[in-house]
Amino acid sequence: MYEIIYYLKEIGNLSLDVFWFPIMVWTICCTIAFLVLRNRERMNPLFHYHLRTAALLSLPFGIGVSAIMSSIPNWFSSSNIETAFFVVQNPIEIVPGGSNSGAETVAINWMEPALLIGLGTLLIAFISIGMIVRLIRSYTALKSLYKKLNVKDAQEISAHILPGMSSVKLAFHDHPLVPFTFGWKHPIIVLPKILQNEPEKLEMALQHELTHIKRGDYLLQLALAMIESLFWFHPLIRYGNKEIDTYREISCDQEVLSRSDFSIKSYANLLYELVPLNNGVGRLSVSMAVKNSTLKKRIKTMKYHKLHKASFRQSIAFLLLMIVGITLPIACSDLRGTEDVSNEELENTQIIIQDAKLSVNGVPLDDKNLKNVSAGGLGSIIIMTGEYGAFNIAPRQFDGAIKTGKIAGNKISFKINELNVELNSSSEILSGISNSSLWVKHVPPLERASNTFGPMLFANENANAPMPPRPPAAPTKGFDEDLGDYFVVVEEMPKLIGGMAGLHAKLEYPQMARRAGIEGRVTVQFIVNENGDVENARVVRGIGGGADEEALRVVQQSKFEPGIQRGKAVRVQYAMSINFRLEDSNYSSTESTPPPPPEENN
Repeated sequence: MYEIIYYLKEIGNLSLDVFWFPIMVWTICCTIAFLVLRNRERMNPLFHYHLRTAALLSLPFGIGVSAIMSSIPNWFSSSNIETAFFVVQNPIEIVPGGSNSGAETVAINWMEPALLIGLGTLLIAFISIGMIVRLIRSYTALKSLYKKLNVKDAQEISAHILPGMSSVKLAFHDHPLVPFTFGWKHPIIVLPKILQNEPEKLEMALQHELTHIKRGDYLLQLALAMIESLFWFHPLIRYGNKEIDTYREISCDQEVLSRSDFSIKSYANLLYELVPLNNGVGRLSVSMAVKNSTLKKRIKTMKYHKLHKASFRQSIAFLLLMIVGITLPIACSDLRGTEDVSNEELENTQIIIQDAKLSVNGVPLDDKNLKNVSAGGLGSIIIMTGEYGAFNIAPRQFDGAIKTGKIAGNKISFKINELNVELNSSSEILSGISNSSLWVKHVPPLERASNTFGPMLFANENANAPMPPRPPAAPTKGFDEDLGDYFVVVEEMPKLIGGMAGLHAKLEYPQMARRAGIEGRVTVQFIVNENGDVENARVVRGIGGGADEEALRVVQQSKFEPGIQRGKAVRVQYAMSINFRLEDSNYSSTESTPPPPPEENN
């Protein structure tokens, strides 16, 4: 369940940057454009048509360009992998006969904004897919209608076919959507049969549809239908399409009247006869069939046709300029831009982490080594773990880092290499700055360094400086009457020979624990001597059912590379956790911390 919630949050965060914020910018720009156009009623209807079309086309263009621009920094970012860094002990979890996952049960906050946005975005996406399917069915229905038509060359019907339109076909039908034009490469004009025996009306209807073909209106209508299907939830899209339908027909009417001898009265009478036939336009939206709602305004503006000389090239130029004019603010706007902090601001601040809680992929890690740490704002913080490697993080860009997270108040969150990392401090992390973007460089764990005590934090005054090879702490030494002298921390900690795979191969799930359904974590503490052998192994946290004895047995048979202090093999106290889990079990451990370090005896 956590993985689903995690991906929903990721969808929410991603869609906020590359989808919802561009839509917000587009809404502002498009609203201004529509308000300006509304106050320019006497402007050429062709300009109205193309400028409104450009406003709607700029939305997918802007979202696409914005997504590309937000990805450019990641394309050029580098990853400098360093191999000399210190790792401390973390429990080895062995899951015999089951999953290797160590994920813990995490409480889900269903009201978290990222989760709600992710759910909403997915719901809208599913509905949009349904709308696209509906559009495809509309196209398929028109193709099916075309197969039933008796198609002829338009030149056989009219002697006034425009040059370059010899491929235009004509058909007559009683379908309620006629007249309409369908197709781009091989356009088909479908007219009502009632016009076959009325030459003047037939010529007027034909010239109207030929004007649409000459201007390429069908392609624009297809693009607008797709946009309306994808962004069905936006009221400006629906409003814009309604206005486009009106001005597309008005501009076409005026062009036909301007270059022909048709009377306005005859042309208006034809519209009265044909438009009421369109009682099912919504079902075949790609057909470019007109709606009844446009009739009144079309007839009202016919008397102005001599005032508007058609300038198709100029109108297309305006269309392109409008697309660029709205796309640029969308593409150049970044929701996360306000989080970036200048170096001048960072120079006078501090990165402070106190009593930190760290989790990776929702699993809390041991916090006993996360001591208070601070660095200059131009520096960085290094988080070292064993199982997940090391992370160098800073509120500014540095060599090898990518911008992948943020600092918000007392919380650091980022995702890199499929690791979702969160760190919570008891106080504000950047003094005087509430929010900032985060740059992260990840150093994967060494293959042989899988055993660590827990995560550690280091301050780094220079973000580009290499990670420390080991923590600046002196070795810790202890004494016990039974164990003798031993070290707790040395320069080179012992390393399990054969790793987890070798230990797993020796482990057998006890029958008693299996029958009783006993699961859990067994922690074994022991000494690794100078020869790498295990001494004085004992269970410090058990679960019974024979699992304690089995964990003790495999640990006692293990062989280590001894710990090294000042070039000499020494005795080191060590702890290891083994997780027992049955196959197909719903059990999930309630503990995520590694075993406690041994008590020091002074």
